[in-house]
This record gives sequence, structure tokens and C-alpha cells, in this order.
Amino acid sequence: MSQILLATDLSTRAERAQRMALLIARETGSALKLVYAIDSDQPAAMVEAQRIQAESMLQRLMATIEKADQVACSAEVTTGSGVDAAIQAAVDRETMLIVLGSHRKRQIRDLFLGGTSERILARTDVPILVVRAAPVARYRRLLFATDLSDASMSAARKLAAHPVTAEASTTIVHLVGTEEQSPVAQNQMSDTGRDALMSNEQAMASQRLERFVERAGLDAVSRRVEIDSRPTATALIALASREGADLIALNPRRATGIESFLRYSVTTRLLNSSPVDLLLF
Repeated sequence: MSQILLATDLSTRAERAQRMALLIARETGSALKLVYAIDSDQPAAMVEAQRIQAESMLQRLMATIEKADQVACSAEVTTGSGVDAAIQAAVDRETMLIVLGSHRKRQIRDLFLGGTSERILARTDVPILVVRAAPVARYRRLLFATDLSDASMSAARKLAAHPVTAEASTTIVHLVGTEEQSPVAQNQMSDTGRDALMSNEQAMASQRLERFVERAGLDAVSRRVEIDSRPTATALIALASREGADLIALNPRRATGIESFLRYSVTTRLLNSSPVDLLLF
């Protein structure tokens, strides 16, 4: 049986994630696995005290879910050198989705280390759902942001087949001219020159996007190439609002060199500010 892993700290902040995980589990016929992760980088007595308390609370929650929600449920307390490592240790081959609560805004920490969800993504190929909005129903409208790379194509194919997104109405968007993309030379151009450059890039990107969709074997998806000079995260949030999307999906690039050190990425900005849920592949 497929399994949804819900990483919870048993706080009220995690309640939305729990409700969405249960909704998906019921509709996909999946089991639910509750995981409480403990960072082992603290005194052993504190780790043990947390473990005992968490196990007791998880057992009560598991019993409630099985009785009230009629969903097969298990529970596990894990430890690791960081919460992300502890969560990853609970992933097994039946896990089809990891569900997390909303991102905590710790910008200085995330600048250097990346958020918990990004660090988990670096350790596993299992998609991660970050629940930001109050769950109402299964996702209906999906906005998938692509950079047209091979990694993004692989994510697009997975999206088309994944139980969470397979039935959602999908719009694939590629952004041109965002703040992260614009070279210094472009900022020194005249308005006329910049407009001409962006129109040309949009036309070329539209052709690439058509080939991307064809190669990915995607059917019945909308395609959008948008010119937007704002930060990529801001542009995606605005587009999701216009499209009525209730889920944004993206495939964060594996940063290297200086980019792996300065991790305040597009993904982290979305994790901190998106009003809708995020699906990371």
C-alpha cells in the first residue's frame, strides 16, 4: 500500500498539514505515517524526554485517526543530525509523498542552510507537499513553473502520473526577464531596446515550451510564457492568483558553488510567502 508521510511537531501549526494529509490519504487509498523528528544534536537526556513525550502523543493521535477518519495509520519517532535527516530516515519505498506544515520564517538561518523542506528534498526523490492554506478539497488547479531543463521535464512527467496532481487542471509556465534572470546590460538598455529583447526571448521561449510539452508527453495542459521583471517568487504568486491555482509545483535546481552556500533561493522565498500550497519535486 502506498504511504503518505506526515512530519509533525504536534503543534497547532501542523494541523493544516494533518488535515490535508488525511484528505489525500482517504481519496487515494493510502496509509498515513505520522513522524515526529528529533534533532540528536542536544543532550541525550533531552532527546530521551522528547522521545517519551512524543511517542505518547503520537499513539493517541494515531488511535484517533484510525477510529474517526478510518485511515490506516502508523507512527514513528525518529532522530538524526538535524530534523531533515530525522524525517528522511523515516522514508521508505512505499512513501509516495512527504507532507509538511508551513515554513517558519527564519531568514538568516535559511540564507545559509536552506529551509527544512529544501534540505529534505536534497536527501530524497520523494515529492514534498508544504501546506500553507486551509485544506478544503483535493487540488483542482495546478501551476507548474518550469525552467525547461531536463530535471524539470522529469518532474513534469511525475506530476502527470502522481495521484495528488494527475487529475488537476494544469498550467505550465515559463518566466522571462525576472529579477534573477536579468543581466546588468539589460538594465542599462532603453525601454524600447529592453521591450524588443523581451519580446524576442518570449517568442523563443514559447517555441521551447511547446517542444518541452511535446517531449514530456503531456496532454490537455495550458502553456504560458510570461514576461515579468519582478522576483520569480513574486511573479509566480501573482500568476497563481490570476489563474485561480490552489497549488504551485516546481523542481528546485540543485545549487552548486556559491549558490549552494547562499541558499536564499526562489524556493525559500515561496516557502516564506506563498498563500497557496507548494509541491516540490
